[in-house]
Amino acid sequence: MKLPADKGQKRGDEGVVLVWAACFLMAALWCVALAVDIGKVMAARTELQAAADAAALAGASGIDPETGEIVQDSARVRAAAVAFKNEAYEKVTSPIVIDPIADVEFPTATRVKVTVRRETATGNPVVLHFAQAVGIPNLDVRASATAEAALLTDVCEDLAPFAPTQPPNGIPFSTDCDSVYTLKVGASANQQGNFQLLDFPDCNEDTWTGPGGGANAVKYYTINGYDCCLGIGDEIPTQPGNEVGPVRDALQQRWDADTDKTTHCYQDYHGNGKRVFNTPIIETFDVNGKKMVRILGFAAFFLRERPHGSMSQQGVPGQFIKTVAPGKIGDEPPIDTGIYGIHLVE
Repeated sequence: MKLPADKGQKRGDEGVVLVWAACFLMAALWCVALAVDIGKVMAARTELQAAADAAALAGASGIDPETGEIVQDSARVRAAAVAFKNEAYEKVTSPIVIDPIADVEFPTATRVKVTVRRETATGNPVVLHFAQAVGIPNLDVRASATAEAALLTDVCEDLAPFAPTQPPNGIPFSTDCDSVYTLKVGASANQQGNFQLLDFPDCNEDTWTGPGGGANAVKYYTINGYDCCLGIGDEIPTQPGNEVGPVRDALQQRWDADTDKTTHCYQDYHGNGKRVFNTPIIETFDVNGKKMVRILGFAAFFLRERPHGSMSQQGVPGQFIKTVAPGKIGDEPPIDTGIYGIHLVE
């Protein structure tokens, strides 16, 4: 019996659909398989880059503080040791390869460039699986990073607007319990209208939104700290006026916010840090009116007792805790602080 023409045509269409479905399925499976291989290569590349970054930073830490230059032998050893501690996908079967001689370079006296690899030449390429069908059994992957050691010059957070001066005759600050220094002078020690207060300059990162200078700014910075960077050697304007009320209120707020409100020395302190202030150290405050003063360094001081009404006459005393190390790499020419930091540049 003859089948109707339309029935035969329908059977022919069904066969074409099956062929197209099979082709589409094969193509989809191949694309998924290729994506797996690409993901494997990308994972190895990402982990190699992390290893290169860490190795470069380790190498740059081999700085000679006397010359400011990287000691190459130390840098090679440190870079290789850190690189080997990292993974680059399948660490056990295909570890990271680094040649401390060929793969650790020194573009300048203060920079170190590190290259880490997984390559056919070293017997540990990234092995592919599905790409082998098109003749690509493996891929070479490498990554490099460059780190630099440079002098640190700036302090960038939480500076109070007080300006203690360096002790005379080159005498260092003392951490003894009874060694108290003046953070802000009182009315009885008026220095030509200045009381060792600073007028921090405006900057984009600062959270203070009020007008520049004045009592409100002094109070705000005493409570919250200055958010922008100041460096050794910078000149900063003074804030004339005693500002007794704003300073007293701000210090009392910090005292009340501390978990340790006992009057004692820093050696016995167990609070949350609200009574600790980071301040610039100023060369001299013997200036008349609103003038510029020069920053010699930075230090942390401790508020030993809660401020009281007679502060206008006595000033604000603080116990010296430590010198605060700058934490930002400055511009050229650098200031010789003797403190170095390392950072990635490439």
